[in-house]
Amino acid sequence: MSERRANATPGAPGRPPGSGVGSGVGIVLAVLLVVVGIAGGLVGGGLFGGFGALADLVGAEAQADGHELTATLGVFGPRSLGSAVYPKQEIPLSFQHSKHIAAKIACERCHTGIRESTKSADNNFPRGVSCDGCHGAQHPRATGSIAQCELCHTRAAEGRVTATLQAPRPNLHFDHKAHLARGATCTSCHGDMSRVRLATVLQLPSEASCLTCHDGVKASNRCATCHPAQSDGRLLTRDHIDRTSPMLVPKGPSSWGAAHDLNFVEDHRGIAKANPSLCAQCHTQSECLDCHTGAVRPMRIHAADYMTTHGLDARAGTQDCQSCHRVQTECMACHQRLGLGEGPDASGGVGSSMRFHPADFAGPPGTPQTHAFAAQRNITACASCHTEDSCLACHATTAGPRPGLGSSPHGVGFGGSVRCQALAARNHRVCLKCHAPGDPRNDCL
Repeated sequence: MSERRANATPGAPGRPPGSGVGSGVGIVLAVLLVVVGIAGGLVGGGLFGGFGALADLVGAEAQADGHELTATLGVFGPRSLGSAVYPKQEIPLSFQHSKHIAAKIACERCHTGIRESTKSADNNFPRGVSCDGCHGAQHPRATGSIAQCELCHTRAAEGRVTATLQAPRPNLHFDHKAHLARGATCTSCHGDMSRVRLATVLQLPSEASCLTCHDGVKASNRCATCHPAQSDGRLLTRDHIDRTSPMLVPKGPSSWGAAHDLNFVEDHRGIAKANPSLCAQCHTQSECLDCHTGAVRPMRIHAADYMTTHGLDARAGTQDCQSCHRVQTECMACHQRLGLGEGPDASGGVGSSMRFHPADFAGPPGTPQTHAFAAQRNITACASCHTEDSCLACHATTAGPRPGLGSSPHGVGFGGSVRCQALAARNHRVCLKCHAPGDPRNDCL
């Protein structure tokens, strides 16, 4: 992590009574707010969603009694938690934006280089010399003048003044100069600072605030407009400097419906079909194929009781099942163990009252048949329960290797058709499944 060193703007020498969380009741309330905020972030809405809820609760309490907002993310201290976009910061300062704004001090009076800043890595923290214009010469301190370091700086445990800010560059592309030139103001991205003390990551732009302009009309809505990307255009989901930082994962309601929550592995199909270019900004086609070709099985696909209801999906979309399962082996093995297949031990197979097909689906020759259409349309669906012997029992000739009832599955005139000749030329061994060698019907007429 890089360190940004800047001397803070001197603030008020103390806090007015009641402006902080000073009482015992206030401390208990604040701790509860932190717990609620973090729990909200982990359970729903994503990490920043929890912090946003925390800010709303604190803001509502502060507005009710006229107090100003506490110091942001590390609410009771100068440290803040990190994220995939904004690494953790440490700002050991005592500062109140609210008092400076109330004194009609413009943002640019302290953040002097902001209009020329073109990178998010620029150090736009106020320098000590910019504070000296109001608070007197302290950087450097004039000879004989009294040191007033405690106006802004805190002291470490050993008593020394801490003057180092740790604010690593954010993982964003951002150009203050371009935004200000297009009419944006400080509050457009940073919100109302008139009730904020020490500003940290909660006052940095959120995804939701960016998307109010970056909607594809006012400004580009490509993720790589703001987020760093690789040479192939896909986003960098890991910080290339701090590999221990969280991954960049879409969370919260502002992610165009693609919030990667616990249900996303099941309901991402709609997003992928409606906006495949959104997925392609982070993922490659091979990542999709790893799952959809069965090479990798995600840990969570079906519900816990799916075995009792999977028959509905198997009937409606057998091809979806076959993207992961082998229907001839996995399905049959389970069904036969449960007595739902064919054989003497089958309680739900042939001859059972537990019938999968309607009564006229398949029967002796000369009776109504409807299974032919289903078999011609998708023979693999039949193979998920039936073996080849099921077909041969009727369609093999009486003199075949496995004698059957001699019911021809071919239409009238098949023996003299071009299709018969083509199939026989491609693989004549298939014909021998039903016809005995030497059978006149085994050769196309």
